[in-house]
Amino acid sequence: MKTIHRAAALLFPLLTAATAGFAQQFKLNRTPMKAPESVYISGKNYYITDTGGDPSKKDGDGFIYKMDGKGNISVFASGLDAPKGSWVLNNIFYVTDVDQIKGFDLSNGKQVFTLDMAATGATLLNDMAAKDDSTLFVSASDISKIFIVHLGKSPRYEELIFSNPVKGANGVIYDSKQNRLYACGFGTAGKPNGEIGYIDLTPADKKFVLLTSRTGYYDGIILNRQKTALLISDWVAFEKKGVILQLDLKSKEITTVNHEPIAGPADFTVDNNGNIITPAMMEGNVLLIPLSKKY
Repeated sequence: MKTIHRAAALLFPLLTAATAGFAQQFKLNRTPMKAPESVYISGKNYYITDTGGDPSKKDGDGFIYKMDGKGNISVFASGLDAPKGSWVLNNIFYVTDVDQIKGFDLSNGKQVFTLDMAATGATLLNDMAAKDDSTLFVSASDISKIFIVHLGKSPRYEELIFSNPVKGANGVIYDSKQNRLYACGFGTAGKPNGEIGYIDLTPADKKFVLLTSRTGYYDGIILNRQKTALLISDWVAFEKKGVILQLDLKSKEITTVNHEPIAGPADFTVDNNGNIITPAMMEGNVLLIPLSKKY
């Protein structure tokens, strides 16, 4: 899950009138994909990871696509296994891929970075979020852990140690003002028992503090611009029932912000116009969800 990126506004002339009424969601991609998992906006383009199918299998059928504002898709990088969460730092597109972190030059798509994390036992590295220009937080859903990845000249990783594990750790997003890592989980044992909370990174003894008792198949998570609320995606079920939720950090009130159900809302983002851009992973599309309240 992603914070709101500092990207140029993306234009969709054909959607202008409909967006003003906030009546329905729109498919952005002209060509269907197989299993789009995350969307990252950089400049005028969307970068979309596609697992190719099995999210933990090393089968070489994963892609990273680049999509322009008209929905035209081209291949940015191919030959990955099951790419998922992504982040751009210093013009490098970092992405999780089964048990590795890979990096691609944003200008030409060439791979320039690899960090093998197989020793952790994880085969489902999932989301990532930057702490600063040389540090990433990375979730591992299958082992319910979160890691700190140090980039730099000698890349390395370490486990973020805290109590109350995030069940099926998935979405992560960092708030530098409070030195707090927000996280949500997809759940364990195939059950929608994932939780939403945060880890205060300041104390020596860290714990995962729950923000709500509501559980689900939580996937993506971002902070709004004001950092007063979280937006979280919940699959609800493995069919077209997914929702995007808003959790007010002060009142803890949760509201549903989309009007139509989504088939597998995974790692979403928000564009400069305040619209949610989310994969519908189970139907191979990327959707724009215009909202009456800007986030």
